[in-house]
Parts: sequence; C-alpha cells; structure tokens
Amino acid sequence: MRMWLALVVGTVAVLAVGLAVLVSTRRPSLEREWDEDVRVLAGVRISADGLVDLTRIRDWSYSRDSVLSKTYFDASLDPRDIVDVWMYEQKLDRVGLIAHTFIVFEFDESYGPARYLGLSVETRRQLGEEYSLIGGMMRAFEVTHIWATERDLVRRRVEYLDYPLTRYRLIIPEEFRPQIFLKFVEETADLAVTPRWYNTALNNCTSSLIRYVNESQPGAIPVHYSYVFTGKTDDYLQRLGYLEPASAVSITQGFLESNDLR
Repeated sequence: MRMWLALVVGTVAVLAVGLAVLVSTRRPSLEREWDEDVRVLAGVRISADGLVDLTRIRDWSYSRDSVLSKTYFDASLDPRDIVDVWMYEQKLDRVGLIAHTFIVFEFDESYGPARYLGLSVETRRQLGEEYSLIGGMMRAFEVTHIWATERDLVRRRVEYLDYPLTRYRLIIPEEFRPQIFLKFVEETADLAVTPRWYNTALNNCTSSLIRYVNESQPGAIPVHYSYVFTGKTDDYLQRLGYLEPASAVSITQGFLESNDLR
C-alpha cells in the first residue's frame, strides 16, 4: 500500500514539474490565428502635448443571434476633455465571486461616436478557443486591450451573448482622469509590440485596470482579494469611496429593448 501511494505521489510530482517547465518555457506572441473579435489591435499615437490619436476603435453592431456589422473608426482625443468615468461589471458565476469588468470614458458631446469610449482588458483567444480560469493560470492566452464604443461592448455582452451587466459611475477627481487614460493608452501601445500573458490571478481584466490607476495615483487602490475575486470589485471600490452606489443601473436585454443606453 505504501509503495503504491509513493508511486502515485511520485508520478504526480513528476507530471507537475513537467507541466510547470512546459508552461514556463512558453512565450507570448503577436502572430497567431486570432478570433475575429480580438484580431484587430488598436493603434496609438501620443503627441508631445498629450493629445491621443486612437485608430481601429471597434464599433460592431449585434442582434440576439448574429453580428450585424463589423466596423472600426479612428478618433483624436484630448484626455482633458474626459467628463466622467464609468465601470461595467459582468458577473460570471452564481455566487458573484468572479466578474469581467471594463471601463468607459465619457468625453463631451463634440466627440460624436467616440463620446463614450470603452477599454476592455481581455484574453486574446485563438480561433475556436474558449476562455477558462485554469487556462488563464497556465499561459493559455495572451492579454489584449479592446478599445471600442460603449454601445459595442455593452450590446455584445447583453444582446448577443445574453450576459446582464451593471453600470456604475466612478468617483475619480478630475485632475486624475487624463493621467489614468494616458496610462491605459500607453499600455495599449506597448502590448502592440511586446505581447504578454493574461493571468487569472495576477494580470486579469480588473487587476490590470487597478494597476494603471495606481501608476497614476500611487496607493489609490490598496491590494485586496478583489484583485483575484473580481466579482467583489464593486463592493471594494464603494468602501474606498470610488464608486457611486446610487448610480447603479442593471442592463439586460429587456432594458435595451425599451431604453437607450444613455
């Protein structure tokens, strides 16, 4: 019995070491056969005066069972024109521990289709791949930035994929909004030339966004278990005073059928 147990333990240990070596030797890439929704990377140019040219902003449209159009556009943006910042949360489990979050920057009305501009930090999946928590820990996916209109990001999830969302207004001092936005676009530019792995625990949709905020305002959001259990991010930000609970709006298919997004 002891010999059998020792054999099992030894085999498991060898397999674990082999898997760890295999994972550690994998290298992220920009050259794979990507799923279409994460195939096109946004382009970034930041001028000396802080203005941002953002190209290939996704603005797809959807129905309940299909993608109706697949368009992109470019925009010139002045981060000083950001008037508000919003967070969307998409719960991914029944108990509310895991969620996908993304940010929407609201510019003034003169920005037209780019007025509500979203950033979603996502896994860059290959054709036919599906996201998994385990894969996210094992270097199965590169991380990517999807810059898209609010309409695209919301309707893709709610209308096309049938995931309800909750929208919150973030309470961010006006002077920090441009800094945070610039940190985001700088990282987008870097990822376009230096690919990195997504990591479920250390480099996920929420922890990445928090890291960019802390780089703009050191210590603004202290380390917390919601970095990993991302479904608790809204509670944590509310306790810190960065989230306005009264602003919460639940967005479902029924909501979109009877209301404008804004």
